[in-house]
Amino acid sequence: MTRILLFFLIACTPPANAHLDVDLGFNIQREYDDSYAAELEPFAPRGLKQAYLSSVVIQVFDNGMPTGAGSGNYFKLGKHRFIITAAHVIDGANEIEIYEKGYVGTIAKVVYSNADSDIAILIPQERLRYTKAIPFRRDITNQMGEKVYHCGHPSRQGWHISEGLLTGTRNDVLMINTFAWPGSSGSVVFDESGRVVGVLSAILVDGPFGIPDMVEHIVLSANIKMLDQETLKAALRNGKE
Repeated sequence: MTRILLFFLIACTPPANAHLDVDLGFNIQREYDDSYAAELEPFAPRGLKQAYLSSVVIQVFDNGMPTGAGSGNYFKLGKHRFIITAAHVIDGANEIEIYEKGYVGTIAKVVYSNADSDIAILIPQERLRYTKAIPFRRDITNQMGEKVYHCGHPSRQGWHISEGLLTGTRNDVLMINTFAWPGSSGSVVFDESGRVVGVLSAILVDGPFGIPDMVEHIVLSANIKMLDQETLKAALRNGKE
C-alpha cells in the first residue's frame, strides 16, 4: 500500500519548471490592501501594529464646512465592520468623513454615542480597503504599569504611533503617561497583545500658575469597559437597518 501511495504522489507532482494555470471562474480579492501602509518592525508588539494598521482620520462637517478632526480605529465583530472614536470628536457633526492611508475618503454614520463615557461608534458607508479591520477584543484589567499604544494624527501630520504606560484610574477614566496632541482624540488605546484598553479623550497640560507644561503629559482615556458587548452588538445591528 505504501509503495502504491508513493507512486501516486510522484505521478501527481508537476515538474519543477511547470506552470499551473487554473481558471476557477472567480477572482479572490483581499479585504485589506496594505499598499499605503509603512513597513513595520517585524518584532514590534502586536498592540502597536494593530494601533497603526487600523487607524483612520475622522473629519467632521457642519453644513458642509469642516469643523474639526480626530482619530479612530477600524474593527470587525462577526460580519460587522465599524470604527470606534471619542464621542466629543463627532459631537455636533451632520456629516462625517473617514480618511484612510492614501487619503481615500468615505462617509460614515453614527450608530452609538455616549457623552458620559466619551465613546462613539461609526459605520462607514463602504468597507474600508486600506485600513485593517482588527478583531474587537477588550482588556478591562487596567493594571498599573501596563504598556499601551495608540496611533493618532496630531496637527494632521499623518499617522503617529505612541507608546505609554497605564498609570492609574479616576472614576473609570484611565490615566496614561504618553504623548498626544489635538488631532489624536478618539485614538483607540491597545495593550501589548492587541486588546482594546480605552479611547483617547483628553490631554492634561496644566503647569504651575496656569502655564502649560509641555514636557510631560498625562493623557485621559475613556475606559473600554464602559462599552459592554451587548450595547456594541445592539448598535451594530441597528446600524444595518
